Amino acid sequence: MIRGQMRLRALAPFALAGVLISLGSSIAVVSTARQSPLTIASSEAPSAQPSAPRALPELSRAARLAFWRDGKLWVSDLSGSLRYAVASTEDMRRISLTRWAPDGGSVAFVVSGLSLAVVTLAGTRTDVDLPFELRTQRYRIADIRWSPNGRRVAATLLQPGDGRSDAFLVDVSAESPQWTRLTTLNDLFAGDWISDDELLASTATGVVGVVTASGQDRIRLLSGSVAVSPVIGPEGRIHFLVGRVPTARDPSLPHVTASSASVWSAATDGSDVRRESAWQLNDIRLDARLPDGRYLVHRGSSSAQATVTDDVEILPPTAGVIERMRVAPDGRFAYGFTAERIVRLDLAKLPAAAPSATLAAAVSVFLETGGEADVWFPSQLSLARGGERVTGLPPLRYAFGIGGHLWQIDGGAPHLLRVGPLLRRSFVPAPRWSPTGDRLIAIEQAGPSVPSSTTLVAVSVDRGGEATRLEQTVGASRSFSWAPGGAEVAVVVDKRGISGITSDAQLEARFLDPSGRITRAPVPASEVAWTAKGLLVLRTAGGAPAVSAVEGGGGLRDLLTREILTADPQARPSESSLGLTVSGLDAMLDGTYLSVRLLLQEPSGSRAYLVVAGSDGSVVRYVRADALSDAAWSPSRPQLGYTLDVRTAAERAVVLEPRTGAELATHEGRFGGWSPDGEWYYVARTTGLFAYPVAGAISFEMAPPLRVGPVGVPVSVARPG
Repeated sequence: MIRGQMRLRALAPFALAGVLISLGSSIAVVSTARQSPLTIASSEAPSAQPSAPRALPELSRAARLAFWRDGKLWVSDLSGSLRYAVASTEDMRRISLTRWAPDGGSVAFVVSGLSLAVVTLAGTRTDVDLPFELRTQRYRIADIRWSPNGRRVAATLLQPGDGRSDAFLVDVSAESPQWTRLTTLNDLFAGDWISDDELLASTATGVVGVVTASGQDRIRLLSGSVAVSPVIGPEGRIHFLVGRVPTARDPSLPHVTASSASVWSAATDGSDVRRESAWQLNDIRLDARLPDGRYLVHRGSSSAQATVTDDVEILPPTAGVIERMRVAPDGRFAYGFTAERIVRLDLAKLPAAAPSATLAAAVSVFLETGGEADVWFPSQLSLARGGERVTGLPPLRYAFGIGGHLWQIDGGAPHLLRVGPLLRRSFVPAPRWSPTGDRLIAIEQAGPSVPSSTTLVAVSVDRGGEATRLEQTVGASRSFSWAPGGAEVAVVVDKRGISGITSDAQLEARFLDPSGRITRAPVPASEVAWTAKGLLVLRTAGGAPAVSAVEGGGGLRDLLTREILTADPQARPSESSLGLTVSGLDAMLDGTYLSVRLLLQEPSGSRAYLVVAGSDGSVVRYVRADALSDAAWSPSRPQLGYTLDVRTAAERAVVLEPRTGAELATHEGRFGGWSPDGEWYYVARTTGLFAYPVAGAISFEMAPPLRVGPVGVPVSVARPG
């Protein structure tokens, strides 16, 4: 029975009429006028006989309901009229993720986490079970998303035991629908579709991107920042949280949260990036943006839907915990879903920091369901497409690591080059192109059959992403260097084959060709740098750090010793010094200069210096360098780029001329590397990667940068070919 009289008032769609707002859905486009609470008595409803020949009523084209009650799936107008059942179940506990198709012609739901069911309004039902091999691997359907044309469903399949997840696809319009695997990252969550062939996605390591629903692992990045929860905003832009992701999470959840997080947005190609929120919040995930500018979020593992302006406000649970919402396009009303009912929310009565009585008055019971439910509105996808084109840069190939995987920009779009083995989130160095630009050397986790979860290995990757594992480097550290001709690579390895990044590692430099064949005898070293004048190693000599040149017969000649490194008064340890460490060995390709980072640990705190020396070991410059990273020499000039105060509010990229000590350039962001000819240097920011021309010291700050793309991270750059 319907209590109270209902009126429907169609509202004209606005600019983004139709993107559905919900946890795991899109934003709705048609609203309804004020309505009285609905009560539908199942005893008076017609019995469900989907297969019986009968004339079915045509439901409203403005708004529809789908809800489970008394073991049946009912569909009706939003007013509750013309209701009838289209499916049934013997156990409501098996049903989850009930979602309307975009055209309102069918409803999908998940049974026991193992089968996707799609039922049409005529009652025709199609069940697509997970295949046996996925069941034996304990995969479960954790989330589903309809494509805009209603022909395909993307799903996040999750292994709750260890948290491995990926995107899978079902073409429900096919005669015999089958599951197809879209990604093999083992940590990817499917998001909303942005076209009939592309959907948003994110990973547990903080990667946001777009997955193409044809082929496998066809992923392009939206941002190089650590980010989660990409959603479509009402204006058609992609919004996402930029912050820090946890190193550990609940593996049974198909999402990840961010801390120190704020909202940024971009067009669908990653261009036109801008910050949307002034706040920074902890342990949240983003669900949607409301038309009034607020955001829908969840905090932690809580199922309670919340809004956020300056802080998280849980929606009033007066009629039950609201777990997700669909919002009308006028931004005035929304429909929330609890475990047993649909509630109606007056969003104007949900201001931030309002008295609890006011907030409670904003929520009214709309329909008692007794189970899963969803609301449908007609939709029309309209997105900010961007269309950024970079001109003025030479054709180059950029390689970088994000989220444990290898990526490449070739032809403008950043795409996946190689999937990394995500066993544990260990920091690995950036990959490096060979001097000839035909291969990359990358360091990655060595896999499950090795002695330690911190065991790393070097891999040689060609331009097409085909990788050769260099087995002699199992137990690799984070230091490696190409020979100037590109025929060999030196990799520092733990001689025990356990882990080169632990304090008890027994380190040596091993020499291999790109196929993995040993080319010469190893030498003791904790870091390496190969120049045209020979190989340099950082090692321990007589209990103290030293930089040495490797002689022709394998002998070592010390260039920088502890005494030389601390000869300058500003870098001299005090009598109460707690210790001294040397790291970050690097050198110019022609061998003219070398550099290391000197860290002095004093009772009053640490002091860090960048020490630049000539090829004979004579110190040229001491530069105070706290929180230094990303140091790299230009391949053609005596210029050194690096980042100071990394990951702080004062983070900045610096280009140094070591002979004079002049800072030729200083920019907000991280130093991103050099072009192969040294004519460009790069700066990485949240808004993207920017290339600055090198035209002499005087004009360093005068030439405007060119935006390479959305990946604001340090890169290794090679010529095309």
